[in-house]
Amino acid sequence: MNSEASGVEICSVCGKSATGDSEFSHLYHDRRRFPLCCPVCVQMFQRAPDRFARGEHPQTVIEDLLNEMKWKDSGRW
Repeated sequence: MNSEASGVEICSVCGKSATGDSEFSHLYHDRRRFPLCCPVCVQMFQRAPDRFARGEHPQTVIEDLLNEMKWKDSGRW
């Protein structure tokens, strides 16, 4: 996401500022540039770049990814 009028870039994953001191990284997907604010958002974006590029609601994508990454109970503990 990018707000060209104000020059403020918003993290494509979490929606926080990705401009100035908060800027962390930019990744490219399908020739489009996506600002990201931190290493966690970079990892999340890399796990589902097509979904973020399509503009799916970030919270929905993040919830799905976190559910996939959760440790499944194997009967131990």
